[in-house]
Amino acid sequence: MNVHNVRQQLFANRLKVKRRNFNANGATSYLPLYLQALMVGEKLSFSLFVKVSADDPQEVKFLPFLEADEVLEPSWVDILKKLGINRFYFHRRDLDLVIAYLNNHLLLLDIRQEDLPKEKLFVLVEHLNFSLQRSFSSPHLGRHIHLAQIQVERLILELQRNSASLKLVWELLYQHYTLYNHSINVCLLGIGLMLFLHKSRHESLIMGLACLFHDLGLTKVPEELLYRPEPLTPEEKETIRNHPYRGYQLLKESKSVPSEVMQLVWEHHENADGSGYPRGLPLDKQHPWTRVIRLVNEYDGLTGHRPFRQALTPFAALKVLQDQVGPNRRIFEHRTLKNFIRFLAVP
Repeated sequence: MNVHNVRQQLFANRLKVKRRNFNANGATSYLPLYLQALMVGEKLSFSLFVKVSADDPQEVKFLPFLEADEVLEPSWVDILKKLGINRFYFHRRDLDLVIAYLNNHLLLLDIRQEDLPKEKLFVLVEHLNFSLQRSFSSPHLGRHIHLAQIQVERLILELQRNSASLKLVWELLYQHYTLYNHSINVCLLGIGLMLFLHKSRHESLIMGLACLFHDLGLTKVPEELLYRPEPLTPEEKETIRNHPYRGYQLLKESKSVPSEVMQLVWEHHENADGSGYPRGLPLDKQHPWTRVIRLVNEYDGLTGHRPFRQALTPFAALKVLQDQVGPNRRIFEHRTLKNFIRFLAVP
């Protein structure tokens, strides 16, 4: 079908749209982009596709919805929202074009100076997500660290604007696991909790950067291990468990990362009772904010869809966190967990 036929079929609700963007093997030629991050009435510099069921129930196909240089019409947005379609897809080769497009969207929002915190945060988060994908795959990580810092600082400023903005953190979280979605979620949760606890902008920035890059070491792990639904062998588990130190090494090589960020990346799987990895540090030997990144990382892992299990509800995830014990005592530091529960209940 050509693009006009696809739109006609879509608006008539005659296409079996796949609303979950989860991909079992983690690899795809197409990447999802939220409808809320698109500029209505402005030309696209790349093509957009809709993900639909193929003849084989196990397969999907991507049909063209908008071609490059076409405009997303306001009337179409209303129809799409009524149909429950909140995302489209673009080809991975257009990643740089999408990042530039989102950057232009942010500039336009700044020029308009309209009070649209939710829209601006959605665009910021999508921009950060795709920028992270580009930086993780770049052989020159150092030059991307500075750009990430600028975006995290901007995210902090937006979330600091008022308590309503802070509450939006829970609406911004990605529901399906990819290495990048998970990193963005942990970044949002880490920054949100730090701001909820009235920590300084600098402390929140350190936490945000550490959360953003905490799983950088997993980029050196074979991708099939990250998305495999079957149990891993002891050797494969050890490969996974080494990722905090590998991430620390990669950041150290860039020579542009604050030492506290590197320490938090190295320690983000250390437990409060000293039973964590890779070094098994007791609480008093850890960075003061290791307990925060450890908690928000685990929470997002429980509440996101994975190949081997369904996501838990926030309540069920909190119950798991409260019940988890190690060889000596609780895995998560009590006060941090209590504060996180308070943050989750922000009115």
